[in-house]
Amino acid sequence: MSKERTPLFCRMKDYRLLQNASGSIGDEKDVQGLTLEITKDVESFRNSSLVTGARVSISHSPGRLTEWKKEQNALGAMERFDKRDASAMLTWESALDREQTSRQALPEAAAVALDCKMKAKEKYQSDLWLEIEHLTKGIVQQDSSSSSSAGFSTTSNAVVPCETDAIENMFEQNLKIKFYISSRSTSPSSPSGDEADLVKVIDSAHLPVHTPTIKRKEYHSRIPFPTKNKTHQFFLMSFTAPTKCHQCTSLMVGLIRQGCVCDACGFSCHTTCVEKAPRACPVPFQQKKGALCLDLQKGMGTAYEGHVWIPKKTGVEKGWQRALAIACDFKLFLYDMDEEKDSKPNVVVSQSIDMRDRAFSVSPVWSSDFIPGKKKEMLRMFKVTASQLSAPSNRYSIPILADSENERSEWVRVLSELHKILRKRHSGDRSVYILKEACDSSLPLIKTTQTATIIDHKRIALGNEEGLFVVHVTIDEIIRVGDMKHIHQIELIPHGQMVAVISGRRHHVQLFPMSALDGRKTDVHKLVETKGCQTMTSGTVCQGAHTCLCVARKSHVFCYELFQSKKISHRKFKELQTPTNVQWMAIFGEQLCIGFQSGFLRYPLKREGIPYRMLHSHDPTLSFIARQPVDALCAIEISSIEYLLCFKSIGIYTDSRGLRSRPAELMWPATPTYCRYNAPYLSVYSENAVDIFDVNSTEWIQTVPLKKVRPLNSEGSLNILHLETIRLIYFKNKMTNGDELVFPESDDHQKQASVPMPRQQAALFLPRSKGKGLPPKAL
Repeated sequence: MSKERTPLFCRMKDYRLLQNASGSIGDEKDVQGLTLEITKDVESFRNSSLVTGARVSISHSPGRLTEWKKEQNALGAMERFDKRDASAMLTWESALDREQTSRQALPEAAAVALDCKMKAKEKYQSDLWLEIEHLTKGIVQQDSSSSSSAGFSTTSNAVVPCETDAIENMFEQNLKIKFYISSRSTSPSSPSGDEADLVKVIDSAHLPVHTPTIKRKEYHSRIPFPTKNKTHQFFLMSFTAPTKCHQCTSLMVGLIRQGCVCDACGFSCHTTCVEKAPRACPVPFQQKKGALCLDLQKGMGTAYEGHVWIPKKTGVEKGWQRALAIACDFKLFLYDMDEEKDSKPNVVVSQSIDMRDRAFSVSPVWSSDFIPGKKKEMLRMFKVTASQLSAPSNRYSIPILADSENERSEWVRVLSELHKILRKRHSGDRSVYILKEACDSSLPLIKTTQTATIIDHKRIALGNEEGLFVVHVTIDEIIRVGDMKHIHQIELIPHGQMVAVISGRRHHVQLFPMSALDGRKTDVHKLVETKGCQTMTSGTVCQGAHTCLCVARKSHVFCYELFQSKKISHRKFKELQTPTNVQWMAIFGEQLCIGFQSGFLRYPLKREGIPYRMLHSHDPTLSFIARQPVDALCAIEISSIEYLLCFKSIGIYTDSRGLRSRPAELMWPATPTYCRYNAPYLSVYSENAVDIFDVNSTEWIQTVPLKKVRPLNSEGSLNILHLETIRLIYFKNKMTNGDELVFPESDDHQKQASVPMPRQQAALFLPRSKGKGLPPKAL
């Protein structure tokens, strides 16, 4: 009997060891086999008890008394084993019940997850088949039911696609669902960011392999399994206060989704720094970087930070406002703060000054600087200066008030040392644009200018409430075009030798020949149907054979083909309906790109067909745009297969199918109001500055510290500056060989740009009108 029970105890010990090592039985077949063998042992226990009861009824004959006593001794030993086996069996059965309960939850969770994946895949496939059939004109035809029956097979490390059709492979290849990241909005008051979650969104992103992957059973069952090497579990975060990267110590600039945070240890970093982060979680103390750490070779990191006071928006005379100042990446960032003691700085950058600016300087404030302030404040005040306009020479200075004299001295020392380091390294000026004043600021028509465009390198067309004017920048001449008033937009159509304007109080589109810009009398062609329009765009279709004009009125878009022989004529060939009001519009090749709230669509112009979604609904990395409606600013065609979609909160790269093409996103330092594109540079306008980005490298390369500036044309080369003195500003691109606009005495202007000069009057002297303040009307 004891020999038969010995395997039971051995198996019980083996089971405990297996459970302690892995937390669960690894193979279902082993569980079933072990259960079957132990069940047989239990049955043998029961049979032995029956035999014991039978032996009690044996007659106590003298011949068999000795044998009976021996059997009784054996039975006593067997009963002692039975009691020990019974307690062990109860322990084993309770453990087995717990294991089977957890096992039953696994297939249910896996089935629910698989069903959700199948539904999403089937919907995606049906939409994608429509697009493929439309593109190939019926060449690709396949039964969608056969593709919708395919499923996903998973492994213990990542999702692996099954052997199915091309649609299945395309779905898996494009989504690349390997890493799940949770986007959460938090306000980090501490480096660990342990605040309550406000928004939690499952988001698939392209992160390195040491982030958590989708497990076959562990992920769906939500059962914690111990691992030997604990690694970071990164989540995308939307910070509500300035936060620094623990890896490079640079600021994570942006309005939303600025970086990643480890959910276990609170390690925060840029998405681009995830691969460089220490693998161990939590990060060992010896591998942690300090709060202030600057990489002089790369120019990355934070050198100094502290609380200061900056002038209020209404000026120094109205008082000071609390701010957080951070010297990071050879830039000085200023963040507004409330006057309350426990208030946190705003995540929006109030002002940013680049130390690479050729005119950058920092110095204490003296009474000779004529900056209003009390005598006690003068001892704690310093100023930071940067260039603004190059012709006429103009610089921008901001006074900053420190909490003490020692703080002021420290700020001046740190900023001066950083500037010296830049000069010793011969760090080149990365700026793209040089700012010049295009016209004399005393010209009356500039004060009410609403729109403008560059006709050629000598002429500018200006539109304001009084009409349309052509200004010659090389000679003293101004020409008024026609008798139109209230000019809202000017669109040059070079291919058709026409000019289109939105004018009048009722916002009609009017067309006239380009010869009218020379002062000739011409007929004006009015598009009556465009009453109440807000924007328009032009281009060519059919490989430049036809001229097209598209006009947007609320959520309707009218597409016209323009003709010119002796007179201008038009033909409306298409009318489009958008989901919401049109916010932006442009022609890309043979397609019309329209931006509206939380989306962009591309419509074919010369043929019928469904619009192409530039943000695909089945890409989980882009779903956050639809959940929180945000205005569309512009779209950029980087290549025939890639686009940059600019929203008011973020910039996203997508491919021709509407799926994410790059993991990188463009982060705005401040809330943008306008976006203008002049390849390859994107100008983002905000309340206090214009930030320039390279759309190919996603690099933030220049900040123009101009307040209250607004673009006047689609490229952003002409801008109106609304300060005490209203100015017409020209953004000259240093990277181009030629110049869009040539000023008189260009050699002198270039000398002014390279040699600092005192403030002076503009170089242009145009005739000033009398009477009502308008230039003379052309004859």
